[in-house]
Amino acid sequence: MAWLNYQHLYYFSMIAREGGLARAAAALRLTHSTLSVQLRALEDVLGERLFERRGRALALTPFGREVQQYATEIFRIGNELLDFSRGHVSAPRRFEVGTVGAIPKTMIARLLQPALAAGGGGAVRIRQDDIARLVQELASGRLHAIISDTVPPAGSALRLHAHPLGTSKVLLYAAPRLAARYRRGFPASLDGAPVLMPGPEAALRRGLERWFVERGVRVTQVGEVDDAGTLRALGAAAHGLFPVRAALRGEVEDGLGAQLVGALTGLVEPYFVLSLERRVTHPAVAALIGSARRDLGPPPPARRRATRT
Repeated sequence: MAWLNYQHLYYFSMIAREGGLARAAAALRLTHSTLSVQLRALEDVLGERLFERRGRALALTPFGREVQQYATEIFRIGNELLDFSRGHVSAPRRFEVGTVGAIPKTMIARLLQPALAAGGGGAVRIRQDDIARLVQELASGRLHAIISDTVPPAGSALRLHAHPLGTSKVLLYAAPRLAARYRRGFPASLDGAPVLMPGPEAALRRGLERWFVERGVRVTQVGEVDDAGTLRALGAAAHGLFPVRAALRGEVEDGLGAQLVGALTGLVEPYFVLSLERRVTHPAVAALIGSARRDLGPPPPARRRATRT
């Protein structure tokens, strides 16, 4: 079994910071050859090159940049451990959360406000990405939780717990001219209507397609947009009808000047917090879950791999 030498990892981080072996060796008060040997030992353990030469300087390889992020987190946690062992943990706990792009940023901000307050003022890192990459980050310990609109599919080797937060009703909006045209006779009037759809990975996309089929209308998809904010901006510019979460209707009416076409009765968007823990212990994650369950609509029906805290 290979063991990671944290002294080697520290030397690596110093070389990355100083931009070369000579300057790092001087800062560490080591010889150039000693530091070079330590770096090679770390590369042997990790199995890849960490630096590449660019002129007279060393630059991190793509793999090296990833290792540097891990190193930064490892040293941060190590400092927290030392503070804890000395009985004077003064710094608030850092909160790292991932979000999927299909959920509007304003909705994410609403969900996170109680979490940030519960974190005691600690630093927060919010990363937006697709669910597959976020799950990898969660598995590696670089995220505390993921705010998602879906539960990862069954069959994954990683055991995740999906904590239901609640749901939001969904409305259909458009620029004033389009709204006036398709509001009459809704929802039958939607047959042939131009619609901007969320990306294929979004749970709302699948819900919309099912809703249209159940009502026997065939809309014309004029756009497919992963980012919810971009989708709303295009809709407000009269490129097509677009879905809006009921909690955010004031933003599109007052801020974008869009108008209601109709409510998509029976369609809701679910929200989950994904974590590695069955019982959440991080105070920010616990506050997020508790507040959302009070403010959102009823949680979605229980599904396989979904565990409610």
